[in-house]
Amino acid sequence: MKITFPHMGNMYVPIKVLLDTVGIEYVVPPLNAKETMELGVANSPEFACLPFKTILGDLIYGIRNGADFILFGGGKGQCRFGYYGDLLSKIVENLNYDVKFVCLDTTNMTVKGILEKISPLTEGKSAFDIIKGILYATKTVFLVDNLNRLAGYTRCREVNKGDTDRIISEFQKKVQKAHGYRNIIHVIKSARKQLSEIPVDRKKKTLKVAIVGEIYAASHPGINFEIEKKLGNMGVEVHNFLGISKWILNHFIINNLPVKIKDKLLAAGREFINTDDIGGHGIQTIGASVISAKRKYDGVIQIYPFTCMPEIIAQNVLIEVQRKYKIPVMTLIVDEMTGEEGYKTRLEAFVDMLEMRRRKTVLFAKSAYDINY
Repeated sequence: MKITFPHMGNMYVPIKVLLDTVGIEYVVPPLNAKETMELGVANSPEFACLPFKTILGDLIYGIRNGADFILFGGGKGQCRFGYYGDLLSKIVENLNYDVKFVCLDTTNMTVKGILEKISPLTEGKSAFDIIKGILYATKTVFLVDNLNRLAGYTRCREVNKGDTDRIISEFQKKVQKAHGYRNIIHVIKSARKQLSEIPVDRKKKTLKVAIVGEIYAASHPGINFEIEKKLGNMGVEVHNFLGISKWILNHFIINNLPVKIKDKLLAAGREFINTDDIGGHGIQTIGASVISAKRKYDGVIQIYPFTCMPEIIAQNVLIEVQRKYKIPVMTLIVDEMTGEEGYKTRLEAFVDMLEMRRRKTVLFAKSAYDINY
């Protein structure tokens, strides 16, 4: 039995660790979503969102390359994502692919629930290896996100432009070829060491911008046109509130703890919208924007796929967040028709506006100082 799974950011790295440790064969779709997006678009309902189309393209690629088992992380709630498992399964069936389709409920993941769902894959496998694989994979999630955060720090401060991108590109090539936990960890640590040795200007006053929005669009470089890389090369330090490690922390680790931990983003968002759920990460988008303003970030970028209702609601509420906290917010909406050059131009214009705003603030503060003294 050979498994395939869709991409979501760097989630493929810990999944590789898990499957290698347990001893399960797999097919990893290409990292570049453009290679599989056409497959998804051609077989999806017209008004399905971009994550759905990209996911379907990944799955079809995996099946065509020998996979006979699909593992997909679905969900529940008011977002349409809760229906995607059933819809993807039906489309795959209608395409006459003979595969086993398993959908994990990612809104309430537990070790027991995961083991029950993947039991067809783990039959005859060592229980020790399975538990070890889950623990190794969880650790890897945080190591990869930490690597990306370090890259975000060095990219906007590097003395020699391109050093960070070169190291991350090499990391992605090596980690795809690496097999097993020890080898993958070695690749991660090696890349981290290289990033830490990059000459950087630590005195540089960079702009700080937060990324909020729909998790798939915000975390998957293949469909957000590598927004963190683009902003970093414009001299912006990026903080992504929707990293994969945060998702694992909220939906897996905290779910398995005996005590409940307060969701800071949810609590902050309720200042503006008093309801338990508007679907997806809509309330968290609002909360993350509020927290960014309180932390004196220079701006916020909300990114979401076309037709995403939770983020459309959040986008309208963000008008009030801007008004109260005086923080600029730009919204980017993506689908398969989005042009990269126009997208890049909007980012450049937003960064230019933030720089002018900062200069104006500094001049105003200096003038006030001169008047008083």
